[in-house]
Amino acid sequence: MSELYKIIGAEMSPFSVKVRSYFRFKGIAHQWIVRTPAIQEEYKALFKIPVIPLLVSPDGAGMQDSTPILERIESQIAEPTVQPDDPALAFLSSLLEEFGDEWGNKWMFHLR
Repeated sequence: MSELYKIIGAEMSPFSVKVRSYFRFKGIAHQWIVRTPAIQEEYKALFKIPVIPLLVSPDGAGMQDSTPILERIESQIAEPTVQPDDPALAFLSSLLEEFGDEWGNKWMFHLR
């Protein structure tokens, strides 16, 4: 059993990079693992759907989907926080995050 979180993802995946950036911002110890055929068996044992990122917690549980990953970690590790204390600003922050996830990546893929 590892003491670190593992993030299985890819550099070309905006959602993988989002989770890795969040972990770096929070200062959470983690291992970045690029999804390749070499780690396919570990990945298959933990994924629910075949997408990245896959976060593997220190207890070995797998979790997918970048926003719920960030929300879970945010609820466990409060400081530094990524959500403003003001409810109106917290709403705008969530709205911008959702917009970026659903529409910002469209521009990114178009520009590749």
